[in-house]
Amino acid sequence: MDFGHNGFAAGTTALAAGAVLTMIVDTMIPEAFQKTRKATGLISVCGFLCAFYLSKSLG
Repeated sequence: MDFGHNGFAAGTTALAAGAVLTMIVDTMIPEAFQKTRKATGLISVCGFLCAFYLSKSLG
């Protein structure tokens, strides 16, 4: 399956990965979900991105 643009595939994969992380957090951390409701997934994904950035930038 060739879409012609690697950016499209990368964006689709990143969106799917974010959705999976959000779903895992909403399922595995019910206490956080009860307190923040809509922002739980977003907060978790932002934390993951910060950890990923730090791990790549610090080597």
